[in-house]
Amino acid sequence: MLLTASYAMLTVLTRYLDSGFTVAQQVYLRAAIAFLLAVAIFARHLRWRVIARAGAREWAVVVARTMLLYVVGTLLFAKAATMTSVANASFIAALPLASALGLVLRQVRATTARLVCVAGSAVGVAIMSGFRPGPGGAWLAWNHGDLVALVAMVAMAFSYLGRGWHSGELNNSEITTLTVGVGAIGVALVSLAQGQGVPRVHSHLSPTVLWAAIAVAGALSVLNVFLINYGFDRVDSVSAGNLMTLECVWGLLFGLTFYQQLPTVNGLIGGALIVCFAIGLNAAEKRPAAPEPITAPAIKRLTSIERTSSANSSDDQDNDDRAIA
Repeated sequence: MLLTASYAMLTVLTRYLDSGFTVAQQVYLRAAIAFLLAVAIFARHLRWRVIARAGAREWAVVVARTMLLYVVGTLLFAKAATMTSVANASFIAALPLASALGLVLRQVRATTARLVCVAGSAVGVAIMSGFRPGPGGAWLAWNHGDLVALVAMVAMAFSYLGRGWHSGELNNSEITTLTVGVGAIGVALVSLAQGQGVPRVHSHLSPTVLWAAIAVAGALSVLNVFLINYGFDRVDSVSAGNLMTLECVWGLLFGLTFYQQLPTVNGLIGGALIVCFAIGLNAAEKRPAAPEPITAPAIKRLTSIERTSSANSSDDQDNDDRAIA
């Protein structure tokens, strides 16, 4: 629940910071602050010698997950937050993509209930994004911001599933610190490649407020990454996915509170479908298997040889008792 509220709040801050920085600049600035905070907060849990001696495979997993989470996922989702409403972005973030990818990658068994729920969630996104079938309508009238958010969430879902790729050499604090650090470097390189230069605050904006917002976003970023690693390490993906659907509720609340964004009818219907099918998918995966029928123990019939042996044993025991007497 804390993770979903934090994600929704980051969407609000992204829209505000868009007035002072480019998307890439604000992402790498808050990731850099998140790295400094992680070093300070997790100081007792960071084993620098272990980190330095981690194998090539462990570092490859860290870099791959960071590229998916930050360079692709967070960067695109921040861009989407400036193109669509907070509520729509939060609804899309509630899609059960981790479960869907688990089906595609055959990490979990495909069932009719799971396939129906995943397809139903996709219909919810289509309705929310302006899908208008009919003779005079557009078959794919997507909101571009919603589509970008969807691509971003797919990349993030791959990163979530990647928690199981780690070998166990690094703990959650170390993985979190490395993720935000490598993420800051990766997004900064993207910003430089786009020719964005050094971040500059516009004269009509308050530098103090902007940098304070960057600091808050950095704190939320380190919290998010740690909760992702901790949650997907300790809690099964079904329970985690079910709780993450609550981001829709936070998105509606924050969008209405900070930007007076009233949800549209399509947004409410599509969002309701996403939440219902996400919960249905998680319920289907969590349903226990039918217990095996209990059968009465078979009664063993004694053969003639066994009866003779049993009788002989009884006679021997009587002889021993008389001898003792």
